[in-house]
Amino acid sequence: MRLPLAIALAALLCACGTSIEEGMDTANDLLYHKEYVESERLYRKLLRRLEDHGRNLSDAQENERLAVLDRLGKLNALYLHDYDAAIKFYRQLVKLYPRTDQAMAALATVADVYQHKIGNVPAAIEVYQELVRGFPESGEALRARLKIAHAYFELKNYDQARREAEALIARAPSSTEAAQAQFEIANSFYLQERYAEAVASYEHLLAAQPERELTALVLFELGNCFQETGEMSRALAYYYACLMDHPDPMLVQRKIKRVRKRIDNTKPADVELPAYLRDRLAAIRGLPFGVHVASAPDVRTGIDAEKPMPSEPRKRREESVVSPTAPPEPQRKKKEAAPKPEATPGDQPAEQTPQPSETPVREPPVEKPPAEAPTRRDPAPAKEPPREAPPAPIKEPQTPPPATTTP
Repeated sequence: MRLPLAIALAALLCACGTSIEEGMDTANDLLYHKEYVESERLYRKLLRRLEDHGRNLSDAQENERLAVLDRLGKLNALYLHDYDAAIKFYRQLVKLYPRTDQAMAALATVADVYQHKIGNVPAAIEVYQELVRGFPESGEALRARLKIAHAYFELKNYDQARREAEALIARAPSSTEAAQAQFEIANSFYLQERYAEAVASYEHLLAAQPERELTALVLFELGNCFQETGEMSRALAYYYACLMDHPDPMLVQRKIKRVRKRIDNTKPADVELPAYLRDRLAAIRGLPFGVHVASAPDVRTGIDAEKPMPSEPRKRREESVVSPTAPPEPQRKKKEAAPKPEATPGDQPAEQTPQPSETPVREPPVEKPPAEAPTRRDPAPAKEPPREAPPAPIKEPQTPPPATTTP
């Protein structure tokens, strides 16, 4: 019952010529109860009553007309979605009160409606430029400059987008809008597949230490650049570094899964990560899968002290095959050839034929140390005196000659 009574009261107030202030209160009450159509109709009636006075309006009436035009623009833009009517009322406000804060907000809303609601990006750029010319020193003008760059970016006019962004950076280099403009510049290089220039622009932005969320976005885009250039281990490190602060962590996880799948069957390469990225990865236990950080090389030799030499894995494989107690190959050859001069002078040449069968008998056990007693012809050093008497292995082969001469 309350709303119909308010509507009837509003019509009665307008018909009886009550004050504009009371009519605006009634229209606001309708707006509060989401009666948008009735509220808009009442505001239109109030505007016609003010316009009937012509140009002879008092200061109070001028303020009332300014407020009514502003409410009509907002009602049509935000609630009724009648964008043509919203642009009409906002344009009338800017024409009548061009230097007011309401006019600056009206221009920003009209440009936003053109760009995002109607889809007329060139018209939005013109309105943004009008705002910059009318209010060059305001914070809204900086935001309008950034939106101009983004609008050209949306039109794929990347060169003009970079020029607009660079002009904003030159005007206010330490502002938040300047960091966003630098991000737009780097994104334009990335979309043009100029990855080296994109990486340099992203890293230049990181050097300025932007806000936390923007830093995560920059790290994510750097990961995309390295993925496009085939540096999968480096890309994976950047994805892990931005995962905690990125506004869309599911997107980052999909990227990580895709990169890990690509490097699953390949040998990860060592990568040199910058200091700011190593600091972010320090919170992770160890390094993520597929990320191998190469240590700093030795200045004197140029060889990484912590990195194993390429021959070490092969050496370990050989040590696992060959027993450490076995003597080296050259010493074993010398021991096989050593009994030849130890033969007695009375031996016949035929007795030398079983020599191949003697080798299994005379072969020393594997446990013998490599420092064995040298023979008379062995050029071993004199400081190793013979510890074992050689007659024992020499007398043993003299028993088989009768068996060999029988045939």
